[in-house]
Amino acid sequence: MDTLQISFYGPFFYLLKATQVEVYAPKCPGHTAGIFTSKNEAPLRGFHRHGDARRYRLGGPVFTPPNPLPYPRVYDPNQTILDASKVAKPSLDKAHFCLVLPPPQTICPMNATQVQCIDESVSPPTSTFVKQATGLRFFYDANLTQLMTMSLDNSPAPPQQFDFDASKLNLGFDDVYVRYASTTPEDQDHEDAMQCFDLIAELAGVNWWVCYENPQQAPGTSSFVRAGNDCRAAIILAK
Repeated sequence: MDTLQISFYGPFFYLLKATQVEVYAPKCPGHTAGIFTSKNEAPLRGFHRHGDARRYRLGGPVFTPPNPLPYPRVYDPNQTILDASKVAKPSLDKAHFCLVLPPPQTICPMNATQVQCIDESVSPPTSTFVKQATGLRFFYDANLTQLMTMSLDNSPAPPQQFDFDASKLNLGFDDVYVRYASTTPEDQDHEDAMQCFDLIAELAGVNWWVCYENPQQAPGTSSFVRAGNDCRAAIILAK
C-alpha cells in the first residue's frame, strides 16, 4: 500500500462529510489557485457568484479507500484547527469554487501562526492569542501506479489525468498540493490574512475575526514592518 498526501496552502473552509470532503475557497481579491503534482499542474478557476456550483472532483483508481469507509481522523494534539462544527451556518454560495475529495484516512494541521481569534457571537466577545493552523494535509492509502483524475461538475470535458513518479522509483509515497495565494509578494502587517479570514468566516457562517497583535506584548516592541508569508489566514473546519 502506498501513501498519497494532498496539502492545502491558502485560505479555505473545510466541510467534512461521511462520504466526501468539500473544500471551499472564498473570493479573495488578487488570489489565484492551482493544483500541482511533481509532473502536472492545472488552474482552479472560480465563479464570480454562486461559486459553490463550480465543483472540481478528485478521484480515480489511485485512491484505495477501506471498506467500510471510516470517518476521517483529525490529528491535532495542540488544537490548532479552528473547529466551527457546533456553530457553523455555512453560506456556501459565497464561495469562489469548491474542491471535492474522497475522505482521507488522516487530516493534520500545517503552518500554524500566532493569532487572536475573536468570537463576536458571545457577550462579551472572547478571544485567545494562540497558534492556529493556516493549512491542512490529507493522507490517503493509495496505489501510485494508478491515475488521479479531476473532473468539473456539469462539464462535457473529459477528466484531467495526473500520474505519479513515485511508483517508478519504488518510493511508496507521493504528494499533491493545492495553492490559493495572492500575486502580491508580501503581506505587510497581515492585512491580506485578516481580509481572507473575514471571507472564510462568512463562508462558514460564524461571527469571528482575527487580530495578529499580541495583547501580552508591550506596545512598540514588535517590528514596524513585517514580511508577509503567503497569506497565513487561519483556516476553519466544520463536520
